[in-house]
Amino acid sequence: MKKLLAFIFLASIILFSECKKYPEGPAISLISKKERMANEWRLSKYLEDDIDKTSDFNNIFTKFEFNTTKAGEYTINRQYFSVVSTTEMGKWSFSGDKEDLILQPTYINTGTLPEKSSWQILKLKEDELWIRNFDSNGKKTEYHLKP
Repeated sequence: MKKLLAFIFLASIILFSECKKYPEGPAISLISKKERMANEWRLSKYLEDDIDKTSDFNNIFTKFEFNTTKAGEYTINRQYFSVVSTTEMGKWSFSGDKEDLILQPTYINTGTLPEKSSWQILKLKEDELWIRNFDSNGKKTEYHLKP
């Protein structure tokens, strides 16, 4: 009996560690990815090429909100230096393997409409979202978000 329990325990560890979709977790969740994505997100950390630049980001963007719905819509509200506010809206979706977050902007109130972008999902929990992107010059940006 002890051998059977030990086998089940080891098999569970192997199974769950190999089922981990995102590098930073979670290993398993009973809540769907779409439900975990739908939230009112705020920046908790910002990295450029693995260097913490949260303070610089917060000095430039005195307001930053990333809101997503289960229906696949998103809104990003930004305020630059407490002066200029922008609102970007669009559709979000997962890539086919659900490892990337795809943002397709459809509206922006100021400036040029951004192009469609793809963000690697590093962590997707109800209370934490980490996403990463590489620009055309190879610069890596990473957002850690919390509700």
